[in-house]
This record gives sequence, C-alpha cells and structure tokens, in this order.
Amino acid sequence: MELQKYKKNQVLFNQGDVADFMFEIVSGQIGIYMDYEVEDGQKELGILNEGDFLGELEFIDCSARIATAVALDNDVVVRRLNIDDFNAIMKEKPAKVILMIQQLCSRIRNLDKNYLEACQAIDEYRKAEEENAPKSEGLLSRLKKFSAVARKRG
Repeated sequence: MELQKYKKNQVLFNQGDVADFMFEIVSGQIGIYMDYEVEDGQKELGILNEGDFLGELEFIDCSARIATAVALDNDVVVRRLNIDDFNAIMKEKPAKVILMIQQLCSRIRNLDKNYLEACQAIDEYRKAEEENAPKSEGLLSRLKKFSAVARKRG
C-alpha cells in the first residue's frame, strides 16, 4: 500500500483510464466528475472525504473509469491499493471491506433515488406536453439537473 499526495486540482485518474488500482482517502477531499473540464458538460457526481474509497467499482470488475477524480484540497493524501493490497485487506482487515461495501450500498441508494427523480420529472414533462400545459420552473430545473449527464453520455 502506497501513500500518495496530491495538490488542489490535481487529477488522480481520468474518465476512461484502465482501473488497475483503487484509493482510500487518508486526508482531504476529492471530487468525482463526469466529463471533467468539458464546457457545459461537466457533472459533479460526488465529493468524497477521509475514510472514503474511490475507484473501487472499476477496480473490482476490471472496467474503465466512468469518471475523473480530482483533489479539492491542498495536501490530499490517499492510500493507493493494487490487487495484492486488496486481497491482503480482505484477509487481514475484513471490517475495512465491510466499510467499502457499505459505502457502495450508499452510492447505489443515491443512484436509485436520482433515477427515480429523473423518471418522475420525465413523466411530469410528458404529461404537461400531452395536455399542452406550461412546465413549471421546478420541473425545468429538475430536468436540467439530469439532462447534463444524459446529453454527454447519450
């Protein structure tokens, strides 16, 4: 397990990179962004703090990174874990693995919540269209929140 330091705005990994490692945040905050630094397209997916893991989904299933991770503070410190480190943690520190699973569950719940909110907004928009009714500012705001990601991914 290797400790690494990052300065503010330094990228830990980029969307599309091969995921041959994951991180545990020792100190500082890290932002997770889709389409990082793309004009009118950047979408903040979350802010992670000390004790949080990142990059674990793609690391575990050997897929490409779905987002970019960026240090938000000066002197962000992370623990970089490769497959051997991860296997050792599973054997020697199962409580840490449980913590990682709990964090993944929380992220999945948030995704489910966002998905349902997006479906409700789309349904409300569809009904307004069918009835030729005006769209409320609240509806348009919710649609804008979800369309930034869909526009760039679709």
